[in-house]
Amino acid sequence: MSQPKHPHLTRLALFGLATVLLYWALFHYEAGIVGATQHGHWSFVIPIALAFVFSFFHGNFTGGFWDVLGIRANKH
Repeated sequence: MSQPKHPHLTRLALFGLATVLLYWALFHYEAGIVGATQHGHWSFVIPIALAFVFSFFHGNFTGGFWDVLGIRANKH
């Protein structure tokens, strides 16, 4: 099986799509999410978990974006 020519583009596209879908879901289901976090007890975990999920996908998308552009951090 051959390797894709641009594996960074595939990664960028997948994480970009996931990020867009997450933002869409956040705005589309905003009322339900806010309602679920108002019950007290352990419901405070919901926005924290959402922040971690967004951070993971958006961070990987951003990392893939810079990889496609060929920009790397200075290792000094």
